[in-house]
Amino acid sequence: MRVGLWRRLISFVLDAFPIAAIIALLFSWFVGDLLKPADYDNLYAQYTEIREEYFSDLEQRYLDEELTYEEYRERYDSLMPSFQRATEEYYPAILKYTTRVVLYHVISFGAIYYIYQVSTKGRTLGRRMMKIELAGKVTAWRLFVREILWKYVFWTITLFVGGIMLDIAMIAFSQKKQTLRDIVSGTYLQYEGMDYPF
Repeated sequence: MRVGLWRRLISFVLDAFPIAAIIALLFSWFVGDLLKPADYDNLYAQYTEIREEYFSDLEQRYLDEELTYEEYRERYDSLMPSFQRATEEYYPAILKYTTRVVLYHVISFGAIYYIYQVSTKGRTLGRRMMKIELAGKVTAWRLFVREILWKYVFWTITLFVGGIMLDIAMIAFSQKKQTLRDIVSGTYLQYEGMDYPF
């Protein structure tokens, strides 16, 4: 019997959490400032100040239950076009920074995760804690195909059309408990020390 969904999921979370924490720490310590466009802090402060002028009183009245949700939405929607015109010069800098932040997190996680997989030959800490191992022909190229192209890129591209759900269904309902990345890369997860002929 090959490895089921929960062990796979828990091992992935155990591996992903420290990587995400390292990326977040690096971002908060110095990378976040490096990614900011020129004069971003000043622009964002002005944007926030304008937003507060437009919406803080309205939001406070809603929180104090002076307005119903419908009244709040109606007034919010009526203020939004004017607010957008007043802040349109700030959007390019905010969009540029947001794009850089997302790309930093996505690319950094993928690169670190791949290096981690290669350096441990697929025997990551999360898998060892869950008493499972990656079997088959484990090479740097096969790990790239399995972990980056199929798990990371495939999940990202198909996030809203069910790529993760397809993996879950294949693990839950197939006899060999293999996903597309298992099949394409010629690797599979098994319990430690168990060699299956099937």
